[in-house]
Amino acid sequence: MQSRRQILKGGLGVFAFSAAAPLVQAAGLLGAPRARRSLLTHPLKASRPLAAVGFDPKARLIDGFPFRSWFEGDDFEDNVPFHSQQNDFPGGEPPKPTEAVDVCVVGGGISGLSAAHLLREYNPVVFELHDRFGGNAQGGVIHGAEFTLGSAYFITLDDGSDLDNFYRDLDLHRHVRIDDGAMQVEIDGKVIDDIWTGMGVPDADRPAYNAYRDLVLEMADNYPDVPFPAQWMRDLDLLSLREHIEQRLGRTAPAPLAAAIQAYCYSSFGAGWEEISATLGWNFLAAEEFGRWVLPGGNAWMADALWQRIAELDHIDPDHAPHLRPGRHVVDIRVQPDLTSLVSWREPDGSFRSLTARRVVMAAPKHVARHIIQGLHAEEPLRYDAMNMDRRSYLLANVVLDRPIPEDFYDIFLLGDPTTFPMSDGQATSFGRYTDVLNGSFTPGPNAAQIPERPSVLSLFWPLPYASARFDLILGDPIERFAQFAAPRLRETLALLSLPETSVKEIRFARWAHAMPVARVGFLADGIPEMIIPPYKDAVYFVNQDNWALPAIENSVLDAINAANAIRADLG
Repeated sequence: MQSRRQILKGGLGVFAFSAAAPLVQAAGLLGAPRARRSLLTHPLKASRPLAAVGFDPKARLIDGFPFRSWFEGDDFEDNVPFHSQQNDFPGGEPPKPTEAVDVCVVGGGISGLSAAHLLREYNPVVFELHDRFGGNAQGGVIHGAEFTLGSAYFITLDDGSDLDNFYRDLDLHRHVRIDDGAMQVEIDGKVIDDIWTGMGVPDADRPAYNAYRDLVLEMADNYPDVPFPAQWMRDLDLLSLREHIEQRLGRTAPAPLAAAIQAYCYSSFGAGWEEISATLGWNFLAAEEFGRWVLPGGNAWMADALWQRIAELDHIDPDHAPHLRPGRHVVDIRVQPDLTSLVSWREPDGSFRSLTARRVVMAAPKHVARHIIQGLHAEEPLRYDAMNMDRRSYLLANVVLDRPIPEDFYDIFLLGDPTTFPMSDGQATSFGRYTDVLNGSFTPGPNAAQIPERPSVLSLFWPLPYASARFDLILGDPIERFAQFAAPRLRETLALLSLPETSVKEIRFARWAHAMPVARVGFLADGIPEMIIPPYKDAVYFVNQDNWALPAIENSVLDAINAANAIRADLG
């Protein structure tokens, strides 16, 4: 298998002066799923990652803007599950299994859907806690306009790689638009096209920008790639990204550069450059040099393509239909002496059911998985403790507009006055604004031209880079709280993009807050991946973005490929 460094290809995305590549798309949507037998309490179609949605008839007018009355995506109202065991079976024991399968996948995000797709010859079943699949890669379609609820893009790659073959098998190349331009930055109300090369900054600071540019190119050429085999990568992991950059600059970074890097880290990691590992930070920053693939609705388009392929298994293997099982809370996995696993879950009506699986793919976050796998705490306490990883919360606001977006951009980081941008986790607790605005209509869907009144969408990425943020998203009236923060800033953003306030039809908040691992300093040097990734008892395989504390589509898919190959070799 090629490494991620071999997969990624040049283009100097952060520093490129060329315009983004033209849209590549083909006529026609991906095929709709065929009619099938269903055991679900609601139609399977409702569980699609990229789902059709409508405007909220009960939208709330807050500070002059209409806000959807509740969150999309993570819709828990007053609690977050799986901070303890939830296997409260009647009588204390799981129910007898009523089904036997070869492969069971727990978690219906990109990692789990990818693993299930790659193992489709075993007719796997996939359990998802939520009513919709996709995890962080959910999205929506409102009046023909696709938008993301979280995961937005992935990195350009070389032809013939494992990832390229995977994406082409899903026909993603037919619908993608490539963004290889410089990341734009707003400073004091003015958009600067290429601050990263020193454009629009004082002459005295330009040597620091040149040194940073050289460092980025060096890291792109000597890419720190999963599984980080070189000793220098492990040594670099002991430094924060900020420490490494400022060591190499030989000075404190100028305020605009420091704020721009911090905004990128907040947006990508949910944590600041003073917190994250230099190795893991460069794994993202350097990868941006190779350009970004953008699909309609972001990475929800990929999740939806996977969902459709797995749904087709119901026709091939009707005895185990439905293979996609939303709204099912897997609460208990017990590995048996013969290496089969008893998997138990809670049905929407509160009852429990069980099946046996020859192999299990655990695609849920580690802090969830450790409470589901029975015996893990007693038998592997170090792994159990290591799986309790730090996480950060995240909010996204989709602003639905009644007109096209005047400027053709992909992403603008919003710094305002860089000298006031939070540069530590302590300062971030009062950080009440989004970091960047993304053109959610950058890649229109194949049928866009056929919908004359199709709205456009701005996606506002709003990391909450402090530990207690999840409570801010649950307690009280979080819609009101964050709407009051958002409205004044949104007026500035609309003015920046030459859009009137009256163009806003609705603002839709989405939480995708509970699977954002912190790529902390020392994560690699402490040997955490070696503790949390190996299969449990050769029966339960771990596939999730937190395997490497990197919220990246590439790592999710590559780990799914590795797990699928291992399971295939195991089962024969």
